[in-house]
Amino acid sequence: MAATKGEPNFDEWALNFNRFYEAGSRAENEFRLTHQLVMTARRWTALVDDVVRDFAGQSRARWQTLAAIVFSDGPVATLDLSHRMAVQWPTLIRTLNELEADGLVKRDVNPADRRSRLISPTDKGVRLFEQAQKVLDPRRAEVLSDFTKEELVIGEKLLNKLFERISSPPPHSKNFATSK
Repeated sequence: MAATKGEPNFDEWALNFNRFYEAGSRAENEFRLTHQLVMTARRWTALVDDVVRDFAGQSRARWQTLAAIVFSDGPVATLDLSHRMAVQWPTLIRTLNELEADGLVKRDVNPADRRSRLISPTDKGVRLFEQAQKVLDPRRAEVLSDFTKEELVIGEKLLNKLFERISSPPPHSKNFATSK
């Protein structure tokens, strides 16, 4: 595993790794894949956080929530938004409170269920999204420029498969997934 800028190479610091995982085994490959996935997700999250915060003064959580609302075809119920984003409901509510206070989203009573709220972006929220997109999209393109279109499609399929596997317990395991 190659070292990334600013981080020591896993093989340089994890000197006892093969006491726990046999070299060349499937378990070693599974661990290395998931370790790299976590490290990559953290690095990507930090990059997006920096880019969006520098440009728009928005945290990644706020930006991702706004994007999920803008991408929706019409108002979206809070619980549905929570599921789409794979975030816990209380965390989402805090973010929605902030976005609403800044005039970026609005919440209306759901006529089908008065306990529920429907969330929509405001015009200001859509404009902010479009402006930030002009900054984030080129940065994403720069980071992914060495990947072919086919690699991007395969990568998305692999991550979708992993996400589904984590989100749904296998039939033989009652406690596989920690949350839904």
